[in-house]
Amino acid sequence: MSLRRVIPASTVAAQRDASDPHASVWVSAHAGSGKTHVLTQRVVRLLLEGAPPSKILCLTYTKAAAANMSLRVFETLSRWTMLDDDALMQAIAATGALPVRHNLDFARRLFARTVETPGGLKIQTIHAFCERLLHLFPFEANLPARFQLIEADQAAELLDHARRDALIEAMSDATGELGKSLMLLARSTSQSTFADLLRDALGKRRVLRQAIRRAEGLAGYSAYLAARLGLVREETLAAVERAMLEDGIPPARWNSCAERLAVGKTNDSKLACKLRLAASVERASRLQHYVDVFFTQEGGPRGNGNTKIISKDLQEIDPELLSELETERDRLETLLEKRRAAKIVENSTALVIVLDRILQKYESAKNARALLDFDDLIDKTLNLLSRAGAGWVLYKLDSGIDHVLIDEAQDTSPEQWEILRCIADEFTAGAGQRSGIRTFFAVGDEKQSIYSFQGAQPAKFAEMERHFSGRAKAVSQKFRNVSLHRSFRSAPKILETVNTVFARPENRRGLSSDDAAPFHQALREGAPGLVEIWQPVAPTAEAPARSWRLPLDFRDATDPPVFVADRVAKLVASWLAPGSRERVYDEKAGALRPICAGDVIVLVRTRAVFFEAMIRAFKEAHVPVAGADRLRFTEHIAVMDLVAAGRASLLPQDDLTLACLLKSPLIGLDDDDLIELAPRR
Repeated sequence: MSLRRVIPASTVAAQRDASDPHASVWVSAHAGSGKTHVLTQRVVRLLLEGAPPSKILCLTYTKAAAANMSLRVFETLSRWTMLDDDALMQAIAATGALPVRHNLDFARRLFARTVETPGGLKIQTIHAFCERLLHLFPFEANLPARFQLIEADQAAELLDHARRDALIEAMSDATGELGKSLMLLARSTSQSTFADLLRDALGKRRVLRQAIRRAEGLAGYSAYLAARLGLVREETLAAVERAMLEDGIPPARWNSCAERLAVGKTNDSKLACKLRLAASVERASRLQHYVDVFFTQEGGPRGNGNTKIISKDLQEIDPELLSELETERDRLETLLEKRRAAKIVENSTALVIVLDRILQKYESAKNARALLDFDDLIDKTLNLLSRAGAGWVLYKLDSGIDHVLIDEAQDTSPEQWEILRCIADEFTAGAGQRSGIRTFFAVGDEKQSIYSFQGAQPAKFAEMERHFSGRAKAVSQKFRNVSLHRSFRSAPKILETVNTVFARPENRRGLSSDDAAPFHQALREGAPGLVEIWQPVAPTAEAPARSWRLPLDFRDATDPPVFVADRVAKLVASWLAPGSRERVYDEKAGALRPICAGDVIVLVRTRAVFFEAMIRAFKEAHVPVAGADRLRFTEHIAVMDLVAAGRASLLPQDDLTLACLLKSPLIGLDDDDLIELAPRR
């Protein structure tokens, strides 16, 4: 078997261009194409060129990525301290730099120089950078000098208290704007869906605050939303519903229309009954009954196409009625769309009013404790760098940073890009009192963006590339665009499948800003691979009857997650069975070997029902499995049993909790024991 293990010259050349310390570079790189390797190379080459470690700023999105990159850099530099001249020259050449023998001693001292430099090499998340900057300039940022970053559990607790206080305030003033908004939401949701709605909306509080700020307040936000949905200012929900009732067939004529319908056939008589009902009910519920005359339960208009709204016999008897009803139906159909839009505006505005009050209380609680969350770090830093009196801060920043490197740039939000622009635009300001090369480097891939819920806009990746490229070219500085499309991870068959899927324009819509088909190429050209697509498994039309004794979340073998999980487990078990001919290529040994459980990884979208079913199926098939990589402490069955014991002791009247405790391993009773005990309570 021939597996290419030598990196092609074109890939090596692209990596060297990307790590060139004399040029600003924008890298578009697929997953597994060596982004971290290129970043590490670039940092090392900057250090080799004599860049002070304290003037290199490398920003990543997660602490894990920052730690990984820092480890790679220091491992490389520490290894150089122990190499002889020839080996060191080869190691330097491998980074893409040109080794010069008289610089070898300098290369060996880089490790100590980097470690001992005050401030050291700055490889950190953008939030850590913002926190450090705000601690350096707290008064300029209008912050307490000893502010602290809020912890996740503390933020959740403050949000919970803010939500409770805001809801209490709303209920105590039912006639106020906040109280009316809460009542509207309560009528539109159940207790559980209301809680879920608030939780989901609070999770997007950054986007919400930005929208309110851009609209210049809650009233502006409501008007903006209405305009986006095609409504003019006068088309409120009340106005649209009033037009639906009063601008067509007057309510005073509904009974007479019903009498004309009643002389027709069965369906005509049903419409007559609906119309009489609409005429007889109170005004508050009249509209829905009136709409039912002209539209089906599914929402479709009655009498579409060849079928008319009334029977053929009635059409011949009363042709004017047909014309009148169809005209009214068409009028209502247009207004129904507006009614839906107006209802969205009304409900959304009510939600935003409630959320805004919760966030006000949350901000007050944070301010009272001198706490900032991650969103605050970005907002406060951007305000600090953007305001008119920021010259002193920018001057100090500019004197301390010569090279900026951005990892996973596609996950950078617009506000974070503005911070980076404030820092790096001075690099391309033209001639000044500072000499020397100053560079900007970014690497990312729009397709890989996973943080859009935090405000990232992947399309900004291409927009900011044009910004930095234009500024560099305007002052005749080197700027390169580099693409890394060769994957070091996947097999050719996998990548060919991906290329085939996204070759169709409809499949790649929204994948990238230029709408170009992505191209992936495997380094291991001879590696075998197989993409097998199974038929989807849908639930049966009628769920089988289950015993009432079974738990509510019990799932049998016919449930789709369980069925697919069993199928996967049996397939993997067949690979591992004695006598199996399945083999994998061992790169260390350079040969094929029998497959083992550690060679198999199962990727799932979420840790939900299928995730749990998969672990259970593997264990039942006696396949070694790593199990869940995350565990919620309070949801573990042993912890739940201990909590039940505490609750039962505090409230003996809680029979359900007591029953759960008695059936747990702490007591060990079964259902028969409980049935024996229960009558004698």
